[in-house]
Amino acid sequence: MDYKGDIYYIEQVLGGKVNAFTHLVDRHKDNVFNLALRISGNREDAEEIAQDSFLKAYRSLEGFKMNSTFSTWLYRIVYNSSISLIRKRREKILSIQEFPADAADFLSVIHDEDAAIEEYKRSLVAFALQNLNEEDRAIITLFYYEEMDTEKISQVTGLSRQNVKVRLFRARQKMSEIIVNAEKKNTVCHEDK
Repeated sequence: MDYKGDIYYIEQVLGGKVNAFTHLVDRHKDNVFNLALRISGNREDAEEIAQDSFLKAYRSLEGFKMNSTFSTWLYRIVYNSSISLIRKRREKILSIQEFPADAADFLSVIHDEDAAIEEYKRSLVAFALQNLNEEDRAIITLFYYEEMDTEKISQVTGLSRQNVKVRLFRARQKMSEIIVNAEKKNTVCHEDK
């Protein structure tokens, strides 16, 4: 199979072969959905964001100046769409009281103690991530889950590279505080029993 890059398909679409856009969608749909899911924290919202982002990308394709990769440009659309939708909906954030007490709670479902502890840790991180504001959540997602460097995150978000570094630092601190507070709450709950 002959591999053709994004630019080839973009040129095809701009040349009138609109069906070529399906190749771009197929190539990027998983990454777009995953980014939208990590930022929004909700599967239905992520599906809506992904569809909306591809529609916006298609409609704006003539404006793509090819100064960056198509994926970076598309991620910026996903980022902006995610932030807009979250701000519109402003769903209730989980409180510390709603977080599972400790790894023992996971043992009722996962019978391997090590696996239960790992699942508890993953849940704590996900909980902390969902309690960040949407911009910080997006930056953490882009850096850790999408493995983008600060320069690429700067391109996606429109923030300066230095601002991205500062936001990453502060978001990590916030997540750490959320996790520490959740664990303190769990300790207090167990002492009360």
